[in-house]
Parts: sequence; structure tokens; C-alpha cells
Amino acid sequence: MARRRAKSSDLTKNSEETLLWAGLATSGVVSLVVIASLALAPIVSIGPDEGNRAPDFVADAYNGGAWYEFRMSDIWDWDWDGNSSESKWILIQFIDTDCPYCWEEGDEMSQYHSQWKDRVTFVTVNVHLNIPNHDSSKSEIEAFRDRTSFGTDDNDGDGCNSGRDNCLNRPGTPHQWTYVDDPSNSIFSQWELSGTPFTAILQPDGIVAWNKLKHQGQGGDGEEMSSALQRLVGDS
Repeated sequence: MARRRAKSSDLTKNSEETLLWAGLATSGVVSLVVIASLALAPIVSIGPDEGNRAPDFVADAYNGGAWYEFRMSDIWDWDWDGNSSESKWILIQFIDTDCPYCWEEGDEMSQYHSQWKDRVTFVTVNVHLNIPNHDSSKSEIEAFRDRTSFGTDDNDGDGCNSGRDNCLNRPGTPHQWTYVDDPSNSIFSQWELSGTPFTAILQPDGIVAWNKLKHQGQGGDGEEMSSALQRLVGDS
């Protein structure tokens, strides 16, 4: 009887070892599958080019009521599958409140927002170009966005549009979207820009879908932003 018990014990031990090795083998296979999946997953580059993920940033932002900390990636839909119409696209604009072209673009942006606000989130980044009479401030950014009184119309360097105009007279309506302050031009640099105004359209997951310089720069196809919004987002 003692000998039989010993054999039974050996069988139990062998079964336990077999199960252990089987478990280790299964774990190894699963690990290899996970590693292979990660290795095969496409790596998305960061940058301003179409197909890249837009540079992320954290900066002071103004929403019409107060300044607060804004992180660009907080408005991205990381789970966007490419088909959902529930997710909002993103239009990012770069301006300088003293830039004459940005001043004139104010009306165009008001029209775009009126037409696309239900399907597109607008973000304007105000940079501080190193040009005479381009001395922006948070107060000037607020007045430019809200279309409120700041400065004079006496072309005395006090106000928007290179100090030529009171911000109250900016073309267009008050802009009902987030304005970001970029006093060090760090966001501007991430986008590899040299001037304003500039616009880009991002997919809901933050991937650059349309870059103004690619289409309206040298060698581009001339596609306007309105046409790009229609092509990418669809009917407003």
C-alpha cells in the first residue's frame, strides 16, 4: 500500500508540473502576440504635416469669461474610428492681434464658425510676432476676441491691427470660441510657422487633415479652407 501511495503522489506531482509548464507556455504565446501587435501598430509622427498628430501644448486660454489652463489634447477624441459623426473636427488658427491680414480674416472666421460650429471646434492661438507695433497683451487678446473697446482709431499704436484701430471695430462678430495666448511663440515654433494668419484642420483624434501651407503655398492645389471643410467634414 505504501508503494501505491508513492506512485499516486508521483502522478499528482507530474500533473502539477505539466499544468505549470502549460500555463507558462500559454503566457509566453500571449506575450508574443501582444509584442507582435505593438510592433506592427503604426507609429504616428508628431508635427504640422498632414497625416501627423498635431503638436500638443498647455497654455493660458480665454473663453470669453475668464483665463484658464488649456491642453490641446483634452479636446481630441482618442477613440475616434474614422466614421463617427458624433465627434467634432478641430480648426486651429494662428493670428497676431496686430496683424492686418488677421484683422481682415476676423469676418471670414465669424462666418466659418456660424456655419460649422456644430461639427467643428475652433481654437485660435495668438502669437507675438517680433515686429514694430506688434505689442499684444491679454487685454488686447480679450478685446480682439470679444470685439470690445481697446485702443483708438487714431493710428497711434494703441489698439489692434498694428495700433491702427480700436479692437471694437474688428471685422466680423464676437468670436465665441477659445483663444490661446502664446507669448513665447513656442506653439508657433512647433508648427514651424513664419507668419500669420495660418489655419489647419484636424481630425477628431488630433491628426492633421489639412494644412493651409500645403494647399495654398508654392506648388499647392489652391484648395480653400471652406472647400476643405466641405470635403472632410461634410455638410454643415
